[in-house]
Amino acid sequence: MRGFGENPECPGSAARGTLGQLAAPGSGAPAEGTIPGSPGRLRVDDVPLAGSQLETARQYAELLAEFEQFREYLPDALLEVELPSMRVTFMNSIAKSLLGYTVDDILAGVYGWQLLEPESLQRAIALADLSLDRQVRQGRPYERRPGQYLDRYTVIRKDGTPVAVEAQGAFIVDGRGVPAGARFLFRDISDRLARDQERTRLAAIVESAEDAIVSRDLEGRILSWNRGAERLYGYTAAEMVGQTADVLAPPGAEGEVREFAERVRRGESVHVTTRRRRRDGTVFDVELSLFPVRDEQGRVTAMAGIARDISERLRMTQELERTNRLLAALTRAQRDFIRGGDPERVFGALLELLVELTGSEVGFIGEVEQGPGGEPQMVPRAFVHPPTGEFEAFRAAAMPGEGRFANLATLFGHTLRTGEPVIANDPAADPRAGGIPPGHPELRSYLGIPIESRGALVGLVGLANRPGGYTEELVAFVQPVLTTCATVIEALRAEQRRAEAERQLALALDGSEVTLWDWDIPARRLRVVAGDAGGLAPEDTTEAAWLERVHPDDRAGLVAAFRAHQRGETEVLESEHRYRTPGGEWRWVLVRGRATERDQCGQAVRASGSLLDVTRRKEAELERERLELLVRQAQKLESLGVLAGGIAHDFNNLLTAVLGNLYLLRQALPGDPALRELVDDASHAAERGASLVRRLLTFGRPDIDQAEAVDLDAVIADAVALARPMVEPTVRLVVRGARERGRVLGSATALEQVLVNLFVNARDAMPGGGTITVTRSTTELGARRRWAPPELPRGRYHVVAVRDTGTGIPPEILEKIFDPFFTTKPVGRGSGLGLPMALAIARAHGGWLSAESSPGRGSTFRLLLPVLQDGETG
Repeated sequence: MRGFGENPECPGSAARGTLGQLAAPGSGAPAEGTIPGSPGRLRVDDVPLAGSQLETARQYAELLAEFEQFREYLPDALLEVELPSMRVTFMNSIAKSLLGYTVDDILAGVYGWQLLEPESLQRAIALADLSLDRQVRQGRPYERRPGQYLDRYTVIRKDGTPVAVEAQGAFIVDGRGVPAGARFLFRDISDRLARDQERTRLAAIVESAEDAIVSRDLEGRILSWNRGAERLYGYTAAEMVGQTADVLAPPGAEGEVREFAERVRRGESVHVTTRRRRRDGTVFDVELSLFPVRDEQGRVTAMAGIARDISERLRMTQELERTNRLLAALTRAQRDFIRGGDPERVFGALLELLVELTGSEVGFIGEVEQGPGGEPQMVPRAFVHPPTGEFEAFRAAAMPGEGRFANLATLFGHTLRTGEPVIANDPAADPRAGGIPPGHPELRSYLGIPIESRGALVGLVGLANRPGGYTEELVAFVQPVLTTCATVIEALRAEQRRAEAERQLALALDGSEVTLWDWDIPARRLRVVAGDAGGLAPEDTTEAAWLERVHPDDRAGLVAAFRAHQRGETEVLESEHRYRTPGGEWRWVLVRGRATERDQCGQAVRASGSLLDVTRRKEAELERERLELLVRQAQKLESLGVLAGGIAHDFNNLLTAVLGNLYLLRQALPGDPALRELVDDASHAAERGASLVRRLLTFGRPDIDQAEAVDLDAVIADAVALARPMVEPTVRLVVRGARERGRVLGSATALEQVLVNLFVNARDAMPGGGTITVTRSTTELGARRRWAPPELPRGRYHVVAVRDTGTGIPPEILEKIFDPFFTTKPVGRGSGLGLPMALAIARAHGGWLSAESSPGRGSTFRLLLPVLQDGETG
């Protein structure tokens, strides 16, 4: 350890002499009588003293105690060794903590050569020998030279861990001035060395960093300026240290530099993208981070900043963004056009983006067509220009007639004639311009690029008035737009040709109500080729989706017809069936076709044909059949009514005579009970016959002679109240009224009889229970009617509908339900006159009774009665 009062002239010299020899390991134990920890020291009690000597000794003892306390609690580590053995005689608390030894370790024997790594031990011995050579070995007492001499050593802890220390030392001399020991003060500097190394490393990083790293004091003066800053700004460190950063601000932005500095002084961190100026005056974009530098108490003592040139990154980002926007616009334009978008709008969107991305003021996209004489002309598809009357006036003058540019003695005319691009950054002096046309708005620069498709000129893109003019790089940038425009123009022309072909085909198919279809059998897809029979079929659908629209009752027949033709069993595919349109309407169609391709086994793999909407013909046939049925039914009822009325009158007269004679016979008979019983049975049978006659008379000529204004809602309520005990509890009876008042002219009793009869029939149709729903509405009966025969007058009618959820009525039975005496009920359960009488009552009121039903879906009976207007009476 350096110290010992010396500042050697030859540091690191080899140890030599007696001390070096004594310091060797195993040099011996302390001299006999020496007190460990206090080499050569006597105790007061060892010497007999008296009087003033005793007082002096006591004072000395007190000073010695204070000295011991001072040594123990020094702020630095203190260690003492005896010479020449180098045995440790004392360690204060800090030294023991630093080196890891205890008092017991010291008493057991710890030596100085154990506490230093070899190189540090050699240097310490050499320095001690040098000090002895200068004084003691020359016969002079040792005397420590004034001043503080520190050196760095590496000490070894008890656990073997090396620790860097900063130390100073001195010899402990005896009464003769001869060194008897040595005393060392030292402190752990590991943390300080680590900090110094970190500062050195950080300084190297800062100095070698590509970014500009600058520190400033709180007044804004530059303290450090690394090489990155020299490269970025062009100023050297010598030029900038001590200066302010105002010189780096672009003109007019000095206040920003001061504003940022003030924010950092307040403790903020600033992260911004801004602009700075180089020594040569160029202004560039930087990414700037400023932050405060704080001391151990957290106070801001300086400012630091990192700056990075992002001009190229921003340029690349902007270029990438511009390219991405262009590609996105091209994708969107193609998608919109493919989806059937307006081509003019597609061209307009492309042109607006192109003008914006190139920084132009004016732009146009045009399609090239041939003029009457075969010369090329341009038809504008999109135009962008400032909203001034000057441009509008020039466009109107330059595009007379059909709105075409035909002046070939112009810059764009040069492209039309030659198919070559034109870059003219001085249009007025460009020989290709042929002179700017009169009235042309100011033209400062112009770029014309041809649009080609398969080697032919199909269009032209023009841009004008870009600051700084146009370049070949810009021509390359807009190439994707040209490709898209060429695609759109070609697609537009192909679409026009296809539309014309379809128009011709549509003219041929017009009025025929025919749709042409193509069937890809392996793929199970049907495609509409041309025509549209009333919007029946989607353009492209699967076989399963097509069948899903076919009426369930007709589906099996259609599939059988298709499969039979596919197998070659029929020459022509033909099927007439019901088909549901996309709007949900059922239509009758006639499908005809034949196989156009077959595989090796003769199986059809492709078929084509037609689909004809025959709904009107089918409806006419069904309507004719329905009207014929209604007419037959009306005629039959009329005939039966006349017949029943005539028979009933004659039979009623006969029954009157029979009943009268039976009455007289009963009066004349003696009191024989058996004979009276026979007469009573005959009378009862005759009365039943009379009741049947009355019902026949009602069927033939219902009794509504006492016609009056009848409230239909009241009639319905009375009929429901009368029928409810007969239908409940297994059947639920629901009534839904109407907002409009329901008044008819007729007999409330007769109408109530009709409704009760319908309720009872509905109950019988639901043996397992169900719901009867009664509704009233109003309808206008016109030429096309569904629920009434043709002879029923037109006008407004009340409709009382009785719906049930029963088993339904098969078609063959539905035709007969209004025939007198026809019934499906068991014997004794019905006479077959209920519905015929109900229909007769409806007809007597000037109305009708209709029925609709299908098996499993219940039945609906509708009673039609003429509306009685307010003010009308019977």
